[in-house]
Amino acid sequence: MKRLRILTCALGAFALAGGAVGCGDDDEDSAATTTAAASAETINVTGTEYSFELSATPSSETKSITFENQGEEPHDLIFARINEGYTLDEAFEAQGKEGTAENLGSTFAKPGEDGRPIEIKQPLEPGTYAMVCTLETKDGDLHYDLGMQDEFDIE
Repeated sequence: MKRLRILTCALGAFALAGGAVGCGDDDEDSAATTTAAASAETINVTGTEYSFELSATPSSETKSITFENQGEEPHDLIFARINEGYTLDEAFEAQGKEGTAENLGSTFAKPGEDGRPIEIKQPLEPGTYAMVCTLETKDGDLHYDLGMQDEFDIE
């Protein structure tokens, strides 16, 4: 439990978040997702065991991210910019230290609840971003390692 608290605090300060964007194989669905991503000011993220579903990919126009936990376990969502020269795995392993990532916000929700919205204070600049859940299962597995992570680029 102490390890979880330390990891959560360290990663909360560094802020990453994970997730899988649900997209179909159909070209029409892909075009609709691209259009939504280009103009999405509010991104709605739904968390379950162990994935995120995003309403759209964040863009430079994104102003807020909402989080709904539809899972049976508590989840957090940490949103961060991965600094140039680092991968998501490197930043996660370094717990945000050494300038690997920039904390843009985090939120937490118990099962069936909503977390407080993450407000984006300035336009998201081009670069690599990520969302992750940093919590552990009862067995000590990190939600991040089980798939609650997503990495995407903003142009």
